[in-house]
Amino acid sequence: MDKEWGPDPDASEWLPLDITGEALASEEMDRIRALLEPLTAYDGGMLWDSESTTLTVQMTTEDALQQARLLLLVTSPTWLRVLFVQVQYSAEELQELSSRLLEHQTTWTGTTGISGGVDHYTNRLVMLVDRNDPQADILIQAINNLNDPRITLDVYS
Repeated sequence: MDKEWGPDPDASEWLPLDITGEALASEEMDRIRALLEPLTAYDGGMLWDSESTTLTVQMTTEDALQQARLLLLVTSPTWLRVLFVQVQYSAEELQELSSRLLEHQTTWTGTTGISGGVDHYTNRLVMLVDRNDPQADILIQAINNLNDPRITLDVYS
């Protein structure tokens, strides 16, 4: 007779698997995201450097940075090493730009072939074009015609 499968009676004794060794840091970053939610309009994205175990909180204004510092260093302190950096564009603004341009590229280029996404490290929308794409010249010109400082063009082959 086959064993019937069901809940493991010993499941309460299991420990979560932490392959990267960063489970506690990840939980703390989730807590920080929740704390910083009122500052979403100014949020330039958070960056995690596992080598230095440093979290970089990016905001678009000095006032938002001051509020983030107050929250994370005084009101509800974190045990993570945190850097605070002012950036030019919010993550929300760059994501909206990415969605609008990449999802509707045929509208403004007349063709397709652009890939890319938001790069929080450079605080830009990176648009990728394959130099070997038959439409590469059209795509490159269309991106350049946007003349948008939030966009970085990366041509690869």
